[in-house]
Amino acid sequence: DVFEEFDFEPLGCASIGQVYKAKYQGKPVAVKVQSPGVEGQFRADIATIIRFCQLAQPQHVPAMSEIEKQFATEFDYRGEAENLRSVYENLQK
Repeated sequence: DVFEEFDFEPLGCASIGQVYKAKYQGKPVAVKVQSPGVEGQFRADIATIIRFCQLAQPQHVPAMSEIEKQFATEFDYRGEAENLRSVYENLQK
């Protein structure tokens, strides 16, 4: 097991996952868990919207493509953790 303690009651929920309280190496931590299949579903939905825009509202395709790129980072929890680690280290200076 990775965690010494893990509370299976979520602290919070969002559209793509949930956050849980746990203890790791003696310290309290927040654990983000992505809902299974949510990234694939999002990508399929946004692809459908972009295809619709290409047919009916082509002026909106660039905006929807940008939204697709921006939301892709929402699914990268490891990248988010690295960014938070960098922020923490910079605040310690």
